[in-house]
Amino acid sequence: MAGLNFYVVFCAFAAVLGSIQCGYHIGELNTPKDVMSCKTQPKNENYYYYSLPDCIPMNDAQFGLVTSIFTLGALLGSLLSSRVADYKGRRWTLLANNLFLGISPLIMGFAGNYSTLIIGRALVGIGCGVVTVVVPMYLAEISPIEYRGAIGAMNQLGIVAGILFAQIEGLYLSNIPGWRLILLSVSVLSLIQIVFLGLSVESPRYLISKPGGIHSAKRTLQKLRGSLDIENELGGWNQIASDDDTIRLMPEENVSRSDTDVTNETIPAISTPSPPVVFHARNHHDDFSVWQFLTSPYYRAPLKVLLLVQFTQQFSGINAVMYYSTTILSKVLPSSSGLITVYINVVNFFMTIISAYLMDKTGRRTLLLYSIGSMSVASALLGLSIINDYGFLSAFSIILYVATFAIGLGPIPFLIIPEIVDTHAAATAGSIGISLNWTTNFVVGFLFLSFNSMFGGYVFYVFSIYLFVAFLLSERLVPETKAKTVEEIWNGWTGRVI
Repeated sequence: MAGLNFYVVFCAFAAVLGSIQCGYHIGELNTPKDVMSCKTQPKNENYYYYSLPDCIPMNDAQFGLVTSIFTLGALLGSLLSSRVADYKGRRWTLLANNLFLGISPLIMGFAGNYSTLIIGRALVGIGCGVVTVVVPMYLAEISPIEYRGAIGAMNQLGIVAGILFAQIEGLYLSNIPGWRLILLSVSVLSLIQIVFLGLSVESPRYLISKPGGIHSAKRTLQKLRGSLDIENELGGWNQIASDDDTIRLMPEENVSRSDTDVTNETIPAISTPSPPVVFHARNHHDDFSVWQFLTSPYYRAPLKVLLLVQFTQQFSGINAVMYYSTTILSKVLPSSSGLITVYINVVNFFMTIISAYLMDKTGRRTLLLYSIGSMSVASALLGLSIINDYGFLSAFSIILYVATFAIGLGPIPFLIIPEIVDTHAAATAGSIGISLNWTTNFVVGFLFLSFNSMFGGYVFYVFSIYLFVAFLLSERLVPETKAKTVEEIWNGWTGRVI
């Protein structure tokens, strides 16, 4: 495969180890809930450790706080990560983030009381908030453009793999002291990630965006591509760095440089006609804030896309289905609901692999529209099946729900952020988008059980109607980003958006 070698895959995997850890923490409390909260106490007969309590007494409200504090921590992490990633770099941020990802499982696993467990979950939430912003950015910036979709989808694949691994582990370790091993074991991945990231490189697009970073970026890109001939790609980024000048984004067809031009410290910008949507130059030393991104007319079109896809991912109801699939299915399939939850995540995992394969063939926009439209139908079917107690239709609807989510709406909201904004705005845009994602996640998770108890299956009709509206909005607002630079995406955009 031209442009793709082992080292770029290695660097991508090193970053995705963070996504695997976050997926694991999302799913780790699902199966051992009753054991760790003292509702049931199956003991391992070989258990001889008496220094820690067998379990931590919690009612449903307290356990709900343990679950949801993770989301609030992730919100904080996503808000703070952009500034660190912009000033210290993507790789450095992911390395430092293992302070949260590595220590938090130890705090939770050795927790002797409720407060300690809460602290551990909040800290690991901060770490996962950082991961959800920085990993997609890093993957997009190290990837060859023709494989950017497949490599970008590795983030969602890692999250799904982590959830699946946590649930499988929970089937065998939901006992005393097994639940502590569930919480502790993932810290091993943090140590592995520290080693792997130590052998990885910084994002070349981040390096070239810094004053005097052209030579470092060139060396890094040569290592990632396994070739000294990287001049065409370096020029194709259309993002030229110098010590004193500003950065301009220009259409690729108007850029022409010789090999010697690329190696110069200062390369003059090429003036071009302004497209309907353009990104103006910004000085290296500008403090590009969230407020600037939200109010700048030059980022209005990508902001609309960003808000739409992030909000839709969570308000699709997917986490209501994932969090409470056992509760939903226990009413219609009481004898096998727990096992079906594992099957659902197996489907999620394999469909995410298929999505990674299709991402650079079919395109982001096509997969996103197919995913949202199909989920609207699946949500309506799920509501119908719950209202009328159609057990097998409920199981089928949930599997369809998850499968069609995994094919598009799962990976694309993370993948598309660094594709629709330039490198200087990527971290800020990521913080805004992921913060909205985590906030909506918290709201849906917090309110779903109450609405479900009041309205039953009818709540899924609400999700279905919203998804239909989101389909219409996405069809109008979301451009295709496959194998395109940021400039190409918006230069070809008509600007006729709502």
